[in-house]
Amino acid sequence: MGRHMRGGDDGGKYGQDVKPLRLSDRRMLAWFYRELGPFWLRILIGTVATLTASAGSLVWPWVMRPLVDEVIVGRRLELLAHYMGILIAAYIAQQIFSALRMNVMHILGQRFVFNLRMETYEHLQNLSLSYYDDHPTGDIMSRLSNDVNAVEDMVVHGADEVVANVVMSVGVVFLLFWAFWTTPLVVFAGLWPLPAFALGIYIFSRFVRPIYRKIREDLGDINNELQESIAGIRVVKAFVREDYELARFRKHSWAYFRQSVRGIWMWSTFFPVLGLITSMGTITALWYGAAGSTPSGQPLLTAGGVALLMGYLGQFYGPVGGLIRVYDIFNRALAALARIFNILDEKPEIKDAPDATELTDVKGAIYLENVSFRYKTGEVVLKDLTINADPGETIALVGRSGAGKTSLVNLLPRFYDPIEGRVLVDGIDVRTVTQASLRHHMAIVLQETFLFDGTVKENIAYGHLDATDEEIKAACQAAYAEEFILDLPDQYDTRIGERGVKLSGGQRQRIAIARALLADPRILILDEATSLVDTEAEQKIQAALDNLRQGRTVFVIAHRLSTVRNADKILVLEDGEIVEEDTHDALMARNGLYAEMYQRQFQLGMWEETTELPEGPGV
Repeated sequence: MGRHMRGGDDGGKYGQDVKPLRLSDRRMLAWFYRELGPFWLRILIGTVATLTASAGSLVWPWVMRPLVDEVIVGRRLELLAHYMGILIAAYIAQQIFSALRMNVMHILGQRFVFNLRMETYEHLQNLSLSYYDDHPTGDIMSRLSNDVNAVEDMVVHGADEVVANVVMSVGVVFLLFWAFWTTPLVVFAGLWPLPAFALGIYIFSRFVRPIYRKIREDLGDINNELQESIAGIRVVKAFVREDYELARFRKHSWAYFRQSVRGIWMWSTFFPVLGLITSMGTITALWYGAAGSTPSGQPLLTAGGVALLMGYLGQFYGPVGGLIRVYDIFNRALAALARIFNILDEKPEIKDAPDATELTDVKGAIYLENVSFRYKTGEVVLKDLTINADPGETIALVGRSGAGKTSLVNLLPRFYDPIEGRVLVDGIDVRTVTQASLRHHMAIVLQETFLFDGTVKENIAYGHLDATDEEIKAACQAAYAEEFILDLPDQYDTRIGERGVKLSGGQRQRIAIARALLADPRILILDEATSLVDTEAEQKIQAALDNLRQGRTVFVIAHRLSTVRNADKILVLEDGEIVEEDTHDALMARNGLYAEMYQRQFQLGMWEETTELPEGPGV
């Protein structure tokens, strides 16, 4: 199970380094400008459509005053068709340009979200392995899915509503003062709650934003727990830990529920109170207009004036209420966007040098010169190692668990860089060439094979995407994989399930070997590819590995020492240092640590069953 979640509440700590965002943050505004700048013409069309649709909405209250005062009260029916024509035209314009606005702005918003998701995923692909060592998979998935979806709500729906509601509100205020320019106190009486509204929004944001940030973190914890428990479902069932996992999932889900309830309680309590305050503006304006009179004794508001005032105040506080709802969406989205920016701010530890060159015509000579290495938070695991491998040689790495074998081979494809020393391929420092060209000449067959949820053919072609069917078939034959592939329901087109769950361990290994063969690397890294399979499968895999090794420089991590007796050179590691180095026969004659481990395995009869050497410190 994953190391991040098994100990308790570690998942939430990964959100503590996320800096909160505000709408006014320069970085965010610059980012929006960079992303939306190329689409300025669409934005212009959407803005014009918004202005036109808003103008159509603002027409009918304006027409209501003469329609009521002149046509209904004054009985000038000859004007009825005129005003009705204006209203019909306004409604048609409003609907047409509203549809245009929604179409343009929502498609633009979806394009923005698409770019955001792709930019984040591309950045994740370029980050070094050390980032994934420190961050739970489920939390990363949550940021790329749930958090991006929250930003989608803001950009696709929220931004469109903001523009439309702001234009409407400003237009209403302008027309109210124009309509009542002789009696502006009527307008002020209707708009007096605005300062209280602005203050309330400010106070609300100060309290609710941390809650929404915690909600995003708790959702990341849920995703991480879900990802781990499903990926490890066989372990869960094997140890009868369904209730235990259910309790863990309930704990994280309950934390998310509690934070969500806090947000709902604040939202559902605060905004009705704020809505009540703003609605007092309408009541005040009507009260003042109905009770007041002009110096000549005429009422401040005619019947048509009341209709106009009520229409415009409704159009004003309706968009204001919409802005309140959108503000809640923005708070959620800003908490999510901060977590996405946290990913985009990460810098890969392993980067190509500015003047990095392409590595070509690799012969396969490997030289590790005085190499030392440690992980970011650990002790030194490799200490001043010097290793030389000539082209075509097989170098076996043996030692107790934790001796540093995997850490050593991770330096070859430059998954990590040593803290001291150099790694050279054909005499060239790997830090001076591009990572892609370096790894193009390497292939790795791991002890625990990872296969994708696709077809047999797709998994094998992963080593060479442009391979022909004949090349794939030849690789499978050399890997002794075709004999079982042809028995599958759809042969090469059979879907093998997540991580190749529909295949046996030996079959998965042979698929991985075929994948490596198809890549045709000059340098090969084998992490004891036969240790997790039975004897019959091991024999076939060993034969496939013999085909794979031909003409290549090979580094083998060996737990089962019987598999490396024919290696050109055997390196015995202990606590990150090479304590013995020679051929099998020479090491046995020396009667040192290697001979001791070899004899122990032989005496215990573990050639067919051992998957790990005697106990030792773990790395």
